[in-house]
Amino acid sequence: MLPTQATSFSQLFTGDQLAVYLSLSALNAVLLFFASMKFILVLQQCGYRGKRYFKWLGNKDTPYLSRLMLLCLMGFLFFCVLNTCFSPLAGGTVATYIGFASYLLFTLLYINTESSVNAKVPLKKTKRIVRLSITYCLVLFGISFGLITLLNYLAFLIKDVTFAILRFSLICGMPILTPYLLFVAYALNEPIEYLIARRCKRMAVTKLDHYDIIKIGITGSYGKTSVKEILKTILSQKYRVLATPASYNTPLGIALSVKQLDSTHDIFIAEMGARSKGDIKELAQMVKPKYGVLTGVNNQHLETFGSIEVTKDTKFELFENLAKDGVGFFSSDNQNALELMDRFDGEKYSAGIKGENNLVTASEITTDVRGMEFTLNFANGESVRCSTVLLGKHSVRNICLAAAVAYDIGVTPEEIAMGINRLKSVGHRLELVPNNKNIVIIDDSYNSNVDGANAAMEVLDTFNGRKIVLTPGLVELGKMENVANREFGKTLSEHADVVIIIGRHNAEMLINGLIEGGFDRENIKFAKSLNKGNKMLNEIVKEGDVVLFENDLPDNYN
Repeated sequence: MLPTQATSFSQLFTGDQLAVYLSLSALNAVLLFFASMKFILVLQQCGYRGKRYFKWLGNKDTPYLSRLMLLCLMGFLFFCVLNTCFSPLAGGTVATYIGFASYLLFTLLYINTESSVNAKVPLKKTKRIVRLSITYCLVLFGISFGLITLLNYLAFLIKDVTFAILRFSLICGMPILTPYLLFVAYALNEPIEYLIARRCKRMAVTKLDHYDIIKIGITGSYGKTSVKEILKTILSQKYRVLATPASYNTPLGIALSVKQLDSTHDIFIAEMGARSKGDIKELAQMVKPKYGVLTGVNNQHLETFGSIEVTKDTKFELFENLAKDGVGFFSSDNQNALELMDRFDGEKYSAGIKGENNLVTASEITTDVRGMEFTLNFANGESVRCSTVLLGKHSVRNICLAAAVAYDIGVTPEEIAMGINRLKSVGHRLELVPNNKNIVIIDDSYNSNVDGANAAMEVLDTFNGRKIVLTPGLVELGKMENVANREFGKTLSEHADVVIIIGRHNAEMLINGLIEGGFDRENIKFAKSLNKGNKMLNEIVKEGDVVLFENDLPDNYN
């Protein structure tokens, strides 16, 4: 039984009363946990970095706090109304239950609504997330139990009937606290996460030092995953290769990858990502690669780096921390990469479509809907004809860079060509999507940047038919974001026939750029979300069209 007003202090903690407190607290904690899934996802996508998480949370365009506030308000109002209406029943006991039921019902409706919105990148169910979830649930349970107990105790002290009836309505305010309570749980876990990460990294370093293998580090503002997959496929024609999966380019991601390393492996390839100065240094000192590969440097992630000079210095940390006999490979198609090549004092090579004195270059490039054919030319005069399902000249640049590394390690031109033949498209990176509607669909939705967007336009031009582009624009460019998206709008005006802009984040700049480029206003469409953009696309697309999905805002953007 849940009395409205205790007659003595001892009645607050009877067995029945305690069971009710614990049950209500547990139920509230579970519901609030599921209501917090969006915040858990964003915290993970922000790399568990509080500054980025709170920047997203404080963004005026972030709608989730206002939704939680609405949930609190609706729960509180209905709680009070129902409690007041039913207060004569059983001395208010029934009213209290009915008030709780209304709050729980609104919370369930909120959870159902939020769960119907698909995350662009699903929550990765890692051990760290499991630990965070357990701690977070315990925090929610503790706050709920403490609040219920406190309110009951206050009712005992105040001995006011109205307060006794409505006291638990204050629990309706808990949803608005969940984003902050989640961070409290994260902070509580940080010491143990630090120890776990340090142990994993130490074990990885020991294992990497133990095996006599060739170690390769790949970094750059773009193209890291593509070059890694290309290099892995080419080297696999002759060696047994282990590479970090997907975008496992953090210390812990690399450490987890090293767990699969054994004595049968000849080569380990580590993709190395960074969002701030010192990140690459930490990874390079951990892996100690002999070979360093730079795909290129641009203004991607300028929001976190602050300037292009800091970005270049951070990428160069890989080459400053190579083994003593380290060899550097640099893209000849990126001016910033060539500048860093000049800065490097060790053995070094360039590779790409442009430039002179490249170890590997490409010529006679032809493209069709099935992919590309080209000739790889090696510095010693050898050449080999290659074909691939990959699209775009930027893919040829990536292949040249990977081929240069493989060639220096000892793979023959013929073996390199065989590897190139076996390449598969990397997901969401200018990937042709099969369909039965005679429509060309190109998925380039993964983390686009200025260079990637230009490459996508090159690919778009290789196809005949009406070109439709769906894009939210370019992000993480800091102060350059508005300028970059205005220029991107101008570029789109030269290559696309219809543009569907997704979301408000860059809409104004993209529209301004399109109009400045002379684009027909009637062919500029706007959709609040990707789902609505797809519905709009289905209404206008027809046989023979070419559809490009260019970039997709991560879940920590709106």
